[in-house]
Formats: sequence, C-alpha cells, structure tokens
Amino acid sequence: MHNPNLEQEAEHVIEAVADRWHRARAAYRMANLATHHVLGFAVKTVLLAYFLFIGLFLFLRYAVLPNIDYYKGDIERLASRAVGNPVSIARIYASWTGLRPSLFLGDVVLRDQQGRPALSLPSVSATFSWWSVLALDARFDTLEIIRPDLQVRRARDGSFYVAGIRLETGKEEEGKGADWVLNQRAIVIREGRVTWTDELRGAAPLALDNVTLALQNVWNQHRFAFKATPPAAMARPFDVRAEFAHPRFASKTSDVRLWKGELYADLRDTDLAAWKPYFDYPFALARGYGSVRTWITLDQARLAGFTADVGLANVAAQLGKDLPPLQLERMQGRVSAREDFQRDADGGGKPTFGAHGHTVTLDKLTVQLPGGAALVPMSISETWTPRLARAPESTRVHARMLDLATLAQLAGQLP
Repeated sequence: MHNPNLEQEAEHVIEAVADRWHRARAAYRMANLATHHVLGFAVKTVLLAYFLFIGLFLFLRYAVLPNIDYYKGDIERLASRAVGNPVSIARIYASWTGLRPSLFLGDVVLRDQQGRPALSLPSVSATFSWWSVLALDARFDTLEIIRPDLQVRRARDGSFYVAGIRLETGKEEEGKGADWVLNQRAIVIREGRVTWTDELRGAAPLALDNVTLALQNVWNQHRFAFKATPPAAMARPFDVRAEFAHPRFASKTSDVRLWKGELYADLRDTDLAAWKPYFDYPFALARGYGSVRTWITLDQARLAGFTADVGLANVAAQLGKDLPPLQLERMQGRVSAREDFQRDADGGGKPTFGAHGHTVTLDKLTVQLPGGAALVPMSISETWTPRLARAPESTRVHARMLDLATLAQLAGQLP
C-alpha cells in the first residue's frame, strides 16, 4: 500500500544526511588546506633557518675567523666602550673545535682611568656555543683563562674597584654580569693572582697566588671550586666548594634568595693576628692560630644548618673590656647546628636561623689551658622548639662529661 507521508519523511532524512555529508567534506577540505599551509610554512621556516645557519657557519669559517686579526682594532674599541676603560689585545686568532668556533686572545690588558694595568690576561681561550644565536648573547661552551692578574681596590672614599671598574650598587644593570656568568657552560681559571689593596685602612697589599676557579653550569644546577694560596706567614692554601640549584624557570638566575645548596670551606693553620690589618675582630686579639673545616647548608638565603670542625692554638685574647685575658694552649671540637623552619615559610631573603626551632651541638670539645689544666672531651646539645598550637615552647639541654672545675676557671674570662 502506497504511503506518501513515509516517502516524504524518507526524502527529508536523505536530504539531511546528504547536507551533513557535504558540510563534513567542506570542513575536511578546509582543515586539509589549512594544515597543508601550516605544514608548508613550518617546512619553509625550518629550511630557511637551516640555510641561514649554514650561511652563518660558512661565513664564519671562511670569511671572519681566518681574518680575525684584521678586526683586532674593532674588537679592542668595542671592549673598551663596553667596560669604560682602555683594553688592549696583543694577539688574536681563531680556529674550530669540532663544529664550534674557538677564539684565542693573548696578553689582554685592561687599564684603569690612570692608565695602570688593572687586569692582565696572558691567555684566554673560548669555544663558542651555538646557543649564542638563539639567545642573541655571547654563550661559551668553555671559557678558559690562564694566569690572570686581577687588581681589587677599596679607595679612600669607600668605593670598590674591580679591574679598574667602579662597582655601582642600585643600578638596573646590577646582577646582569652574574647572570651572564651563570649562563656559560664551563669557566675555568688557572694559575691566577688576585691583589687586594685597601686604601681606606692603609694596609699593605694582600696577594692571593695560584688562584684556581672551576665553574660548571647545567641549566639550574651550578657547581664551583675555588682554591688560592695566601702569603705563607698568614695561612695555608684554602679550598672552597659549592653546589647550588635554583628554580628551573627563575626570571633571575643570580637571585641567591631562590638558591638551595651546600657550601664547603677548608682553612688551615691561619695566623689570626696576621689578618688584623685587613678586618676588625669583635674582640681584642693578641695572638692565635686557627683551622676550620665547615659544611654549610643554605635554603633560599636561610642558614638551614652547618657543621664545623674547629681548632685553635696559642690563643691570647680579651673578649670584653672588663674581662681578664683569655689564654688557650689548644681547643678542638665540632660545632653543628640545624634549623627546623617551615618549608613554606617565607624568609624574605633574610637570615632567620633559630626563629622556627633549632638544635645546636658541641661534640668532643677539648680545651687545654696554660699550666696543664685541661677540659676532658665534652659533648653538649641544646634544642629549642617554639610554641605550637597544642604544645608550649620548650628548651632541652643534654650534656655528657662536664668538667665543672675547669669550666668554672674559664667562666671568669668569658662574656
């Protein structure tokens, strides 16, 4: 039996399906066309970047680097303009380290405003990183400096000069130099010399010889080692090492308020009195020798903890105006401390040690006094916990092997 209504409904369904099919095909063609254009643009961009890179590579290899000595005068003028003081370069030549261009500078001298040598660099070797192209800044895969001679000076007005350049604080550019250093993959300094002249105190120049510095930067991880030899009469060579990390996407790499890491320092056989011309002690010191080896943990500019092995010998000092002189034949022991601050507490970049609870420990402390009296090895610890929501403030002290007689003898000489 023929039904016109059913036929009309079927025709409407077929027309609707056909309309949707045509729309889907049109959308597919448009998407395909757009994808084709985007893909084509991406391929063209990659090819353009590739050929630009190849062109830059060939230009450097065959036009610039073989004739680098021709540009020596221009490089000297640019360097002088950048630092604000005269810069001279005796020798310059270029080569290749694999696919990376390398540059050698010989006998570079930076002079102060009076024309005196403030920084001498007999040998500078630099291997460029191709990241320089993307960063639009000089980036080095390795930067090696041999036998540098650096002058650091404090003038009579209190101003500081490094390599003849006055250090300015509070400027917008402050910290950019440190950021640049921390963006280099590796920097090595060997056989260096640093001379400190303090015109304000009128002290004799102090020279550190055999200065060695190694700095490695891998994204947000930074390691450095620093060794130097002070005058033999003042101390033995000292060693400082550190390993730090900062947030991966920090806006300012050199902002130490974001850093976390550890610092190690080793200073041996230091004549404490020999350093008096260069800084002031908080007490009157007549003589004394000391050594310290310390491990320090820092967390966002806050002292999270430290451990120090301390040794003193032949000490004569007065710790207060109204106190008798303190005399020690020898003192040795380990001092350690730890802070229990909240991980989410904001220290504002300021030291907060002890404010959130702490533990301080003296371990195996021995003291020998003139005349033979000695303090037997003693250990003592103190723990302070601040008041919490359900617990009051508390302080705990634990001591072992206290020599009360010798401690009483020392107490009169201590603040």
